Amino acid sequence: MAEPEDVTPEAGRPRARLVDARRLTGPNLLARTPLVIVELAIDEGGDRARVRAAYLDELGRMRAALGLPAAVDWLERLHRGGAVVGYAAPIDVMLACAEMSEWAALSACELVAARAPLALEPKRAEIAAMLAEGRSPALLALAEEAARRGVPLLWDDARISLGLGARSSCWPRDALPAPADVRWDGLGRIPIALVTGTNGKTTTTRLLARMGREAGRRVGASSSDAITIGGEVIDEGDWTGPAAARVVLRREDVDLAVLETARGGILRRGLAVDGCDVALVTNVSDDHVGGYGVDDLDAMARAKAVILDALLPSGVAVLNARDPRLVALARGRPRVAFFADLDAGGPETEAARAAIERHRASGHDVVVAAGGRIVHARAEAETRIAEVAAIPIAFGGSARFNVENALGATAAAIALGLPADAIARALEGFGAGENPRRSVLVERGGVRIVLDFGHNVEGVRAVMRFVASLRGDPPRGALTVITGSAGDRSDREIAGVARVIHDAGADRVVVRELSDYLRGRAPGEVPEVFRRELFALGLAPEAFAIAASEVDALRRALAAARPEDFVVLLVHVDEDEVRALLA
Repeated sequence: MAEPEDVTPEAGRPRARLVDARRLTGPNLLARTPLVIVELAIDEGGDRARVRAAYLDELGRMRAALGLPAAVDWLERLHRGGAVVGYAAPIDVMLACAEMSEWAALSACELVAARAPLALEPKRAEIAAMLAEGRSPALLALAEEAARRGVPLLWDDARISLGLGARSSCWPRDALPAPADVRWDGLGRIPIALVTGTNGKTTTTRLLARMGREAGRRVGASSSDAITIGGEVIDEGDWTGPAAARVVLRREDVDLAVLETARGGILRRGLAVDGCDVALVTNVSDDHVGGYGVDDLDAMARAKAVILDALLPSGVAVLNARDPRLVALARGRPRVAFFADLDAGGPETEAARAAIERHRASGHDVVVAAGGRIVHARAEAETRIAEVAAIPIAFGGSARFNVENALGATAAAIALGLPADAIARALEGFGAGENPRRSVLVERGGVRIVLDFGHNVEGVRAVMRFVASLRGDPPRGALTVITGSAGDRSDREIAGVARVIHDAGADRVVVRELSDYLRGRAPGEVPEVFRRELFALGLAPEAFAIAASEVDALRRALAAARPEDFVVLLVHVDEDEVRALLA
């Protein structure tokens, strides 16, 4: 779609702006079906109903000119900055429909600004050609028959597949079989677990995939680091959206899928699948609030709940009982498993304990850490799964966030029907080698170095608590923290991370530029936000430095460190370079 365009208001009229027009290819925040949507930014005080009506009128004008019914059955989601308006369209021509929606939104913005609408031509001819090229009776026939038979269909612009994993077949989009030529008996579903949340998604996904492999399953997994099949990496990168799900679910050597499902993919494209067997939400905290019309934590929880809405009738929602928003999401859902770290302390623990006890007494599954053990319970029955001290990534219980990740993965594995002994083997055998860039602890010359991807307030707070437990009371040695931030974080979010680092007692802070993640910021802008906030909190100027890269920052920190000091490297992304430096 085209770049966002501003429409300057005339005579004091509020401004309307097209943010984006796109396809949502599966279940999303508006519906459980694919949609074409437009995102409209509307000035405060603007008449949203008027903007939406203008958009629908212009969409109707273009559709009528193309010989299509002018009216669509529309859905709407309002937020502080504007509105998202969507409608269903045939999947073969959704791209052309998104193009006409973009045109209609731009024309509506002109009307709202009291200017002439856009001319139909030459856009009408361009869209007519797109419609003619996209129309695929063969695709629609396959989709109709698949729906009648209850067989999942995955689609994109290049390929179409029926069934999932080991029970799937795939064809190029321009060479589709007739429904009568498809061997339907071999097509069907495999178990799918979707994992989302603010923090802990990747570790939980990796650990759950390991549990599946210990149970003898052929596991396909996708995460923010890679796609793996049977534990082997087949593609590196941030694979947390619907494209990753399609890659995994089209592999005929996969009989269990564990898919990290990030907020961005849900909001930008929707889910790839029409149903899942387990939907796990780790937590919801203040990260990325403000994007895609997600104004606050309640809206963020609703966005992450899209995976819960995609559960099959027999599916299980796996939710963290320490998060009150997730406890609220459980209401009205027939099958819910709660997990909670009851040994963690803090104000959330008693509320979580009460929720766990009610849930267990009602005959539902709970998985808790209590008395140093991970336990699965339901009503009066109770099964010990593992000792927390035996779980490498828990560091003897010091890394409470990884205890929580282990609990979520265990609850999801139980919901998938994996045996307790396989779950225990995975918990006790899953170490730093399988979880790169997450809570890696190494020692060089008496200096302890913690490497972690922590990048938002809650993630960084969890890492700093872990480090505090390792340093002891009173803390031993000096603490140097290396950090940075992608440019799409707000100044408020960046300042929040700086406060957490300061409150953790950092003696030195090194901020490096994430040059590949400026995302609209000028070079030096993000480090300056850190510097300004840390100085306001009282950090001495000589205790602050800016580095050009992750390796440069770590080299500086190690040069200044002494035995018993700690160096914490946050937002750890340059794994190979750091490994080489430490070697």
